[in-house]
Amino acid sequence: MFNLPTLLILLPLLGCLFVMFSRRDADNAYHISLLTIGSGLALILRLFMQLDVTEKKLQFVHNFEWLQNANIIFSFGVDTFSLLLLMGIYLSLLTALIGLSPQAREHKSLLAWNMYFLADITGFLFANDMFSFYVFFAAILLPLFMLIGQFGGLKKKMSLYLFFIFNFAGILVLLCALVLVYKYYHGNIMLQEIALMNMPPVVASVVWGGVCLSFLARIPIWPFHYWISTVIANIKNPLVYVIVTLIPLTGLYGFMRFWHFTIAESIRPYIDIIIVCCLITMIFIVLIGIAHKEFLYKLFSYITFYYLLFLLAEILLSSIFQADSLQMNIAYTIFTFLPVTSTLIVLDLRMERECEDKKCDYRGILAYMPKRAKLFVFFVLIALGLPVSAMFWNNFIIVSALFKFSFNIGICVMFALSLITVAMLYELYVMRDLKKHIENNDDIQDISNIHLAYFVTIIGILFLSFFNPLWFKF
Repeated sequence: MFNLPTLLILLPLLGCLFVMFSRRDADNAYHISLLTIGSGLALILRLFMQLDVTEKKLQFVHNFEWLQNANIIFSFGVDTFSLLLLMGIYLSLLTALIGLSPQAREHKSLLAWNMYFLADITGFLFANDMFSFYVFFAAILLPLFMLIGQFGGLKKKMSLYLFFIFNFAGILVLLCALVLVYKYYHGNIMLQEIALMNMPPVVASVVWGGVCLSFLARIPIWPFHYWISTVIANIKNPLVYVIVTLIPLTGLYGFMRFWHFTIAESIRPYIDIIIVCCLITMIFIVLIGIAHKEFLYKLFSYITFYYLLFLLAEILLSSIFQADSLQMNIAYTIFTFLPVTSTLIVLDLRMERECEDKKCDYRGILAYMPKRAKLFVFFVLIALGLPVSAMFWNNFIIVSALFKFSFNIGICVMFALSLITVAMLYELYVMRDLKKHIENNDDIQDISNIHLAYFVTIIGILFLSFFNPLWFKF
């Protein structure tokens, strides 16, 4: 009998099969995707009901022997940290699905790859052993590669080549590290036991240096694929955009799973290099957001800044916070951060598409789609620190702790944060109502009441997280 974590991995795969064999003459594939994600959210809530949030180790652990080989055991389990991230991912993908245009809902391949991606990232978050961790880490590449290839927009061939080279190199580096671990352990190993391995110092440095490089290859950090900002700005499909922005989360999660237990001591001489690269990328990426008028550039700059902020916090603040306390602080932030950014993606792309179709002035958007524009303004303010969600307190704590650790690093982070705030606020300035008259402005579709109710529900969830991030834990 499958336990709930295993069922959560298999559920999107089952949804993928139903999507592939659904009829083409209706929105069956779309409705199956909605039902699958809704069912997954219900299972996540059920897991939270049974989860002991005070317990630090993985719970509901389930092991599988591969081909009856006792040396290769696949193990899955959950904790509050991984389950919070997964709930944020489910909410962001649900928001992206709701924001799909009627034409996009007809693409069965889009919906099927989305379900497959969800299964992979669920398995990655629940992996308790080195083999399954690697398998799902590598498997995430396939749906992302296919989605960028089909819906990546302009210059997608160059994007695909760069995307494939960097990510495939990261997979190979992690595989080499896995082979070395397997050699010294003589079998598969649980993630929490890796710190107990006795490897020569040189081998340990090679292993954990390779692990770090594989995770950095997933994060848009200089000198890795910071160029992805030019890729993502051409994606006009909200579901693909959200999925691409979730990829850096896999690299960040890898750091947070390994750093305090194994990596830090082995590669401590190189920590300063990682910190410098993070700070350079922060400033560089927010300048991109300032320079470009398109909101998708600004939003990607904002998302990348926060991923790098979380990475800096994980690397630097272990001496100030306990590891578990810091990780939960970041998990609470990401849980609210993902739905906020996915909502902004959906609202902006829909407004942009509506203005392109009806040839209205984007700067006068408040005159033509007031409900959608007001929601957009509110979510931008939440993203920038309006005290409505857990993001407000947790970001304040992280930035304050960075100042306490190093005043110079704190200044660089605050400078980048100020720039990205200006970039996001500029979007609200250009949305001002210029009272321009256009023909047939009555044909411009504002947000529907059903979608409005959904986004108000998201606001309610964010509001509850401000008072208690685990309010759904009864």
